[in-house]
Amino acid sequence: MTATDLPCLDQDLHTATAGVKATTLARLAAAGLPVPAGIVIPVDHPDECLPAAVAEILARCPAPHGLIARSSAVAEDGTTASFAGLYISRISPARPDALLDAVLAVRASAHHPTVTAYSQARGVIALPRMAVLVQPALRPACSGVLAADVTDSRCARWRIEALRGLAEPLVSGTQTGEIHTTGQGRRTAVRHTAQGIIQLPGTPEELEMPPGEWIRLDPGGSVRAKIQTSDAGVLHLHTPTELAKRPVLTAEARERLLAVAATAAATLNLQHIDVEWAIDPHGRLHLVQARPLTVPLTDHATASQAATDDDQVLHGIAAAPGRGTGPTVRTSGADIAGRVLICRALGPEAVPALLTGPAAVVATTGGELSHTAIITRELGIPCVTNVTTVLSALSPGAVVEVDGGAGTVRPALAVPAQRTAQDTGPLSATAVLTHALEQPAPDDGRAATLLWHDAGGPLPDVAAFGTGGPHPVGVLLVGDHPVTVPAGCRPIRLPGLGMLLWPQAAPPPPTEIAVLGPDQQILYRRTVPR
Repeated sequence: MTATDLPCLDQDLHTATAGVKATTLARLAAAGLPVPAGIVIPVDHPDECLPAAVAEILARCPAPHGLIARSSAVAEDGTTASFAGLYISRISPARPDALLDAVLAVRASAHHPTVTAYSQARGVIALPRMAVLVQPALRPACSGVLAADVTDSRCARWRIEALRGLAEPLVSGTQTGEIHTTGQGRRTAVRHTAQGIIQLPGTPEELEMPPGEWIRLDPGGSVRAKIQTSDAGVLHLHTPTELAKRPVLTAEARERLLAVAATAAATLNLQHIDVEWAIDPHGRLHLVQARPLTVPLTDHATASQAATDDDQVLHGIAAAPGRGTGPTVRTSGADIAGRVLICRALGPEAVPALLTGPAAVVATTGGELSHTAIITRELGIPCVTNVTTVLSALSPGAVVEVDGGAGTVRPALAVPAQRTAQDTGPLSATAVLTHALEQPAPDDGRAATLLWHDAGGPLPDVAAFGTGGPHPVGVLLVGDHPVTVPAGCRPIRLPGLGMLLWPQAAPPPPTEIAVLGPDQQILYRRTVPR
């Protein structure tokens, strides 16, 4: 393969080959927005050619502070499902072996069972097709996330979370950033943070330094930081005293960020946008990701009303609206259905547990724009983050009420009846989407079953399904691959989903589909136009 097989962000990219993230950044770069350079390893780039691709990237991509291999899946950053934190991105030293390992890890994350479980819960088709975007690792003075509602070409309602150095601790929820928000009359409120550790990509020489050594942070070398440790191409530095006293994000930088975010939203035709950004030591702003904001920002009007002198009430950041009551549990590996999960930051491995229907989530760290908060909002689970004392204040099994809109956790007198399923009616007009057919076919009143099948694999024996049993069964082929229609079937295009192979002898398929949970509750229901 040649260099032309590895497109750059300054080219016209397509989602089917470059994934959503890379294609979106290429659109922003074409519009003149400040996007760092990057090279794409396409979806179908053969595994045996990856070592050559890695060598090509290292030759073309100067990387004094290493590289970052980032997920750019075909199913990512959608309007209803963000996949926030479910795919891997990894910083790597600029060495062939390290970068190859990082690329392979990113590709493998597309096949993780968590991705499938989340996809089903959100009612989307997650194609296991992953491009990898490789960029020089930025060494930012600060970075973070902005979420905004955009009206009349400006960010009318917004929230910014920022940290010194890399934003990874912020988005993973392990640290709570400095928070900037709008209030009534567009007044800006700032909540500062005590950031003990700064994470930065390091040079090869810095990564060899022992803990306790000093490195320079600014171009002039006037600010130095002491190394705590280093790992996987990243330095962990003690925050210098002179930086701890300053704001992370200045008012001037904030206004530039808001203006660029509004332009990005117009470029992508979005009214609600989620942007990851970084500002380098020279003050230059970089956009590193932009996607639709899947769930509106939490209305914090109730948060101010929730102030109370009751020392039994714990306060945090309102991360996902709604109220939930139940006994507390401290591990996502336990049975958490109907319970309040008390945790630190949640990783992607916790998503299957979240799909079982916890009453609420309370996290010790993180903000409203962390992955924990985004996923709980998408799944409709009340969530409060940054409740720093919750582990010591609440014993396991204590019954509490969590108000995710007000950011409070308070004792409750009793456990309510377990939350009912999200069912909004019978299945008599609904097709149930599934990965595997049950034998015998369930007789639960559903109108049909759709077998979800990746068109890249062998076609199931459609003739074995047909109209036998209590309801018809069709095969949904995801993607846009050519297929030979089997005898006895007719193809039906379902916009946004794929091709349905449907028995000719069966009545027309229903226009409503649903995804069922482990207890046959409806996790998601939508109408499919034809």
